[in-house]
Amino acid sequence: MNYEYYKIFYCVGKHKNITRAAEELYSSQPAVTRVIQNMESELNCRLFVRTKKGVEFTHEGELLYEYVSVACDHLVKAEETLQQNGSVEGGTVYIGATVTALTCYLFEFLNKFRNKYPKVKLKIWTGSTHTTVSNLENGRVDLAFVTTPCTVNKPMVTTDLLRFQDVLIGGKEYAFLAEKGLNVETIFLYPFVTLRKGMQLRQFLNDWFADYGVTLAPDIESDGANLMILTVRNGLGLAFAPEPMAREDIARGELVRIPFEQPFPSRKVCLVTNPHLPQTPASREMFRMVTQDARGTN
Repeated sequence: MNYEYYKIFYCVGKHKNITRAAEELYSSQPAVTRVIQNMESELNCRLFVRTKKGVEFTHEGELLYEYVSVACDHLVKAEETLQQNGSVEGGTVYIGATVTALTCYLFEFLNKFRNKYPKVKLKIWTGSTHTTVSNLENGRVDLAFVTTPCTVNKPMVTTDLLRFQDVLIGGKEYAFLAEKGLNVETIFLYPFVTLRKGMQLRQFLNDWFADYGVTLAPDIESDGANLMILTVRNGLGLAFAPEPMAREDIARGELVRIPFEQPFPSRKVCLVTNPHLPQTPASREMFRMVTQDARGTN
C-alpha cells in the first residue's frame, strides 16, 4: 500500500466526506471511493460506514487514522519547513491551545506577532489540556499553550506566561448574591456548573473543595470553560470561571461576580515546548517573542 492511498484515507477521515476529500485532492469521487475500497480489501476490514452527512469511522478506521494523521501532519510540516529557506516570513506555526489560554493570553499575543510578521500562517488546534500536550508530544504542533493545573512529562519544558484568577459568577438571576456572597457551606444551595470529570480543572476543583471537607457534586457538567460560562449566562447556575473570560459579560451586566469567602487559588497560562521537536524559523521566532513577553509581564 503506497503513500497516496494513505493520503486519500487521511483526507476522507479529516472531512468525514468523500466529495470534499475529492475536491481537496483534485480527484473524482469514484476514484477516492475506489481507493478506500481497495484499502479495505487489502486490510480485510471496513474503515468507514456511510451516513446521511458523509462517512464515519469504524473502530478499525479510527485506529488507523490515529497513526496515519500523525504521519501526514509530519510530512506537511516538513514540506513547509523546507520551503521557508530560513526565513520567518512565509512560514507556518502550528499552535495547540486550550480555549482558556486562547482567551486569557494567546489572542492578544497573536495580534502582536501578526503585526510584526503578517505573512506567517497560523494553524491553531484547540482542545483539552491533555489533548493539547499530547499533540505537542507527537509533533502535531510546535508550541502548546495551556493553563494550570497541567502535568507534562520530560523532556517537555513549561514556561509561565500569565497569572489569572478564577471568580464565582452567576447569571442576572443571581444578582442578589453579589452583595450577600457565598462560601463552601452555602454555595451548593444553588445549582452549580463545572467541567466534566476527567478534565484537569475539574480535578483541581474536586481537590480544593475536599480540603474543606466538601465533596463536589455539580448539577451541570460542561465540556469546556466557554460552554460553562454560556451555561451560567443563561441562568442555569453558578460556576468558578477565569476572570478574563467573564470580564466583558460582567461589565455588560450579563453575568454577576459573586464574592466568595474562602480564597480561591490563582492559576497560570503556560507555554509548553518539546526540545526534541525540530523548529521552523517562524516557530522559533514566536517562541522568542512569547518568552520575551513573559519576562516583561512577570
